[in-house]
Amino acid sequence: MTRPSDVKPREGDQPAALYKDWVVGAKFPPLPFTITPDVVDEYISVIDADRANYVIDGRQAAPPNVVLVYMMAVMYRLYPPQQGGIMIGNTIEFHNPIWADEETEVIGSGQVTEKFEKKGRKYICYDVEFKRPDGTLLVSCNHTSAFPE
Repeated sequence: MTRPSDVKPREGDQPAALYKDWVVGAKFPPLPFTITPDVVDEYISVIDADRANYVIDGRQAAPPNVVLVYMMAVMYRLYPPQQGGIMIGNTIEFHNPIWADEETEVIGSGQVTEKFEKKGRKYICYDVEFKRPDGTLLVSCNHTSAFPE
């Protein structure tokens, strides 16, 4: 089982990446992790989900957004966290299920897609994809954050 805290650096653990450090097109190193039935159970408990909402063809699936707790860890491997970042928005697409009753090996990867300034704020946009090792796409996300510097 890989908990997000096992792979996600914390603010202050290392020097933070500043807005000037981000490079459009920069690729994040792949982040392998495992979602286990225990991770799924804990996630369902924390979000107070109804398991009946995640049954596909009679089989129990995980809430597809269970991978999103790993999203920032994918980006943080290249750009360590900066205090004061604000999550502005996400566009998420769910492609294939993560089954609740089995271990799922996942590889998170992505890249910086855009950076810009607007009304005195500095914005970073990046994409993250979560795939099985065989390349099957599970979830894709486009994320935007604003940073103080």
